[in-house]
Amino acid sequence: MRYRVCATSPHHITALFKPHISEDVIQTGSTGVGLVVEPRVKLCTSGSLSLADAPISTIRRVGELLDLREGLVDLNLTLPPGVGFAVSAASAIASALSLGLSKGLSYMRSLVVAHKAEVMESTGLGDVLAISCGVGLAVRFKPGAPGVGFVDCKQLPGGLSILALVVRQEHTRDLIRYYVERRLHEKAAPLIESIGESMSFEVFSELTLKFNVDNGILRQLVGERGEEHLLRTPGLVTVYGKKGVIVVVVELDRLNDAVEHLKTLGYKIYYLEPSRGGPEVWVV
Repeated sequence: MRYRVCATSPHHITALFKPHISEDVIQTGSTGVGLVVEPRVKLCTSGSLSLADAPISTIRRVGELLDLREGLVDLNLTLPPGVGFAVSAASAIASALSLGLSKGLSYMRSLVVAHKAEVMESTGLGDVLAISCGVGLAVRFKPGAPGVGFVDCKQLPGGLSILALVVRQEHTRDLIRYYVERRLHEKAAPLIESIGESMSFEVFSELTLKFNVDNGILRQLVGERGEEHLLRTPGLVTVYGKKGVIVVVVELDRLNDAVEHLKTLGYKIYYLEPSRGGPEVWVV
C-alpha cells in the first residue's frame, strides 16, 4: 500500500547573523538570532507537481539528494520567496521530511538533507537550524546542520503582533556580501551573545532596533523618511530589516493603528504569528 506523506514547516526571519563557511556543508552555517513565524509551508507526496518543476530550488535539490527527481508532490506556499521569510529553508524542510519519510529516513536525518539543500543552493546558512527549534525567538549558538549546530528558542511574550512589509526581492548571496563588506557580522556577534545569554525578547527587541538604526539598515531599505515613519509606528516594540522584508512588532492593542500607519508607506503587509511548534510530518 502506498502512503501519502505530508509535512509542514514554519518560516524564519533572521535579525542578526554571523556566517561560518566550511568546506564541509554540514559544518557550514551561521550563528544568529531571529523569529520563527507562521503561516507555514506545506508539502505532500503523491501530488500533481513534478519535483523537477517545483518553483523553489531547494525542493528540487532535496529531490536530487534523495534520488527522487521524478517524484510528484503537492505544494502550498503561504509567503513570497526571495524577500527574507526563509521560504527556501521552510520548503526544504517540508520536502525533506515528507520525501525523506517515504524513503525511510528519520526526522533528524531529513533535516540534515534540508540543510544540505539550503547551503548547496546558496539560499541560506542557518535558517534550517533555527526552524528546527520551532518556536518564537531562536538563537543559533553554534553553526551547522541540525544535530551539528546548536540552537535554543523561547516562545514570545503575549500581547504582541508581528507585521511584515515586503519592500523588494534580494538574493541571500547579496545579503551576505553586504554584511561582510560593511563588517556587520562583527558588529552583530556581541549582540547575538548578549541575546543568547538572556534569551529575553526585551533584550532582543532593544538590541535589534539599535543595530538597525545605528547601521542604517532601515534607511537602506526605505530611505530616511521611511525609517522615521517606521519608528513612529503606534505601539512599536521593535523593527528590523532582513533582505527585502521589514519586520514590525507592535503591541496587540495598537495593531489596527499600526496597520493604518504603515499602509501609507505603500508596501504589502503580511500578518504573522509566532510559531507554536516545530516542523511536523505525518502519514495520511
